[in-house]
Amino acid sequence: MSLVQNKKVLASILASITLFAVSTPARAATSGAVIISVNQDFTSPIGTAVVTGAIGDYGTIQGADANGKISKLAATPNALIKLKKGTILIDATSMNKATSSAPLIQNTTCSFSLTATTVPWPIIKGSGAYKSVKGTLSVTLQLGGITPLYSAGPNKGKCDFSNKFPPVASYFNVLATGTITY
Repeated sequence: MSLVQNKKVLASILASITLFAVSTPARAATSGAVIISVNQDFTSPIGTAVVTGAIGDYGTIQGADANGKISKLAATPNALIKLKKGTILIDATSMNKATSSAPLIQNTTCSFSLTATTVPWPIIKGSGAYKSVKGTLSVTLQLGGITPLYSAGPNKGKCDFSNKFPPVASYFNVLATGTITY
C-alpha cells in the first residue's frame, strides 16, 4: 500500500471512530418519583425493601453508620438499602428523633403502637447502578405489637412492657416517598 492509500485508510478509520463517539449518547440521568416500602419483623435488624417508580429494584434494609457499614445498634443514624443493582445509604437521624416519643400503650389489650412522619430523609450516597443517586425522602413509620404477659411474680397475668422479651406479635412498616436523580 502506498503512503497515500495508508493516509486514506487512517482517515477513514478516524472518521468512523469520531462518528461512533458522536452518535453514542452518554447515559442520561434518570429522575423522578420513588416509593420505598419496607416491611420488617419488629425484633429483626433486617427488613425487606421494594423500590418503585424511577427505580425498580428490591432487596434488604438495615441500620448503618455514616460510611454505610452495617450496625447492630438499636438507633443507628442511617439506613442502608441493599438492592439487586446497588445500594442506597439514607440519613435516618430525623426518624430516630421522631420515634423517641413514647408509643401508645393499651394495658387492657397488651398492645402498643407508634406512627411517626419525618422530613427530610436525605440520601447520602449510593453504589452500583445508584452510585450518583441524590434526593430527599418523606418517611412514615408505623410499628406496633402485642406484649407477652408476666408468667410469675406480683405482676403475673399482666402485660409485660419491660422490653425483656420480644413481642408475641409485631409489625414494622416504613413508606418513603420523594424525588431522586441518579
